[in-house]
Amino acid sequence: MRLLAFLIVILAPVLAFPRLGLHEGYTRLVFDLEANAQHQVTQTPDTLTLRFSGISVGAADEDVSSPQVASYQVVPGPGGATVFVRLRPNVEVKTSVLNDGNRRRLVVDVVEVARPTPNSPQASSRPEPPKPRTQPKIVVIDPGHGGIDPGAVGFVVEKEVTLDLALRLRQLLQKEGVEVVLTRSSDTHLSPDKATDLGLRADMAHSKRNLFISIHVNSAPNVAQGIETYYFGHTLEPSLLAQVIRENGGGELGRRLTREAQSVGERLVRDLIAQSNLKFSRQLAHLVQGGMLQATGAVDRGVRQAPFYVIRNARIPAILVEVGFANHPEEGRRLQTSAYRQALATAMARAILRFLNNGE
Repeated sequence: MRLLAFLIVILAPVLAFPRLGLHEGYTRLVFDLEANAQHQVTQTPDTLTLRFSGISVGAADEDVSSPQVASYQVVPGPGGATVFVRLRPNVEVKTSVLNDGNRRRLVVDVVEVARPTPNSPQASSRPEPPKPRTQPKIVVIDPGHGGIDPGAVGFVVEKEVTLDLALRLRQLLQKEGVEVVLTRSSDTHLSPDKATDLGLRADMAHSKRNLFISIHVNSAPNVAQGIETYYFGHTLEPSLLAQVIRENGGGELGRRLTREAQSVGERLVRDLIAQSNLKFSRQLAHLVQGGMLQATGAVDRGVRQAPFYVIRNARIPAILVEVGFANHPEEGRRLQTSAYRQALATAMARAILRFLNNGE
């Protein structure tokens, strides 16, 4: 009996997290938790986010391919983990907690919602033949900053502008049949620790998605204006490094994360696959930059490479855009207006669609 008890203690931590069950009409995810573990559940139309504290689990990135769930990703962090579940359309989520002695189980059921049937008797008796299914395009949009981190503050607050642009961009892309994953859909942060926050955003740029775009608003100690777009790379330009350090968290943290990102950049030079990805990132950057300039008439600050932490490990084409300067007296006020933001979002959407459709 002692040996059996010992084996149970040893084997318990290696249970799958989550355990997955596929059933008629719903997909079940079961999370085994210690008694002191805490969890928080938030949901957008396409992503279910579960944040756990008081647990220790390994990373995972798995396709599910059920009618209700496309995939899930487990991202470990300090003292816990975050799980991103990508949902199919027309589902609802039900959660419950089951207590079992010193352990608890969080049960998440993703249930298919019945679609309305046609009113026409002829249509119901003679259904249309099924259309061939095509793999949907998936775009990750990262509204920079959020929650406790306001970002640049001037005539506008960066976190407010980036979220508004992301929501507009999502709406435009969804109208064209593109699936959109937002790193945040409200004024919140993914973690109060900036390095963890940036890491969680970066982890969403995995190979099961098509592209990643991080949206930011610039600022400068001196009067400056214009739009610029970045893809990942190394830079020694002092003024650009200062901007990168600021976006990477500022202060000593920003310098440390920038050094880490630069070391990644040095490794990419020797990686042919990464070089190919950077080529497509550069193409995407030029399309987005050109579209925004044409739509707004803003000053062109160019397409450049820089070691931004949030796009350092992207396995898909990834760019970071600075849509203007919050503290410029003219550009900052333009960023306040709905019309200008819509023009920026529309330009980004057209460029993204052109890229996804392999247009030049």
